Amino acid sequence: MSLHATTTVEASADVSLRVPRGATEDLTSGVAGVLDAIDAVTDATVDRVTGVHPAYTDIRVDAAVTVRLRLSEDCDPEQAVRERLQDGFGITKVQRVGPVDPV
Repeated sequence: MSLHATTTVEASADVSLRVPRGATEDLTSGVAGVLDAIDAVTDATVDRVTGVHPAYTDIRVDAAVTVRLRLSEDCDPEQAVRERLQDGFGITKVQRVGPVDPV
């Protein structure tokens, strides 16, 4: 078993993602739910929704968000935030990341 030192950071990002229809009562909660489901994310806040594109089975959303994530201490924080977000189910694109600040 190997142990890796981790740190918690807070970052802002502009993301595009898919929110399942009927998954939550409102769109903002749906966006936060998609982000909260990412393993590294400990908290997600939707600052603003910048675009909405309804589709048959989901809603495509562009949003400005603030997230808190657990990252390895020996990584490039901005790149690691981008990679963790892009690996999340439902995330289609991460347009911008930054600034990234330790918490």
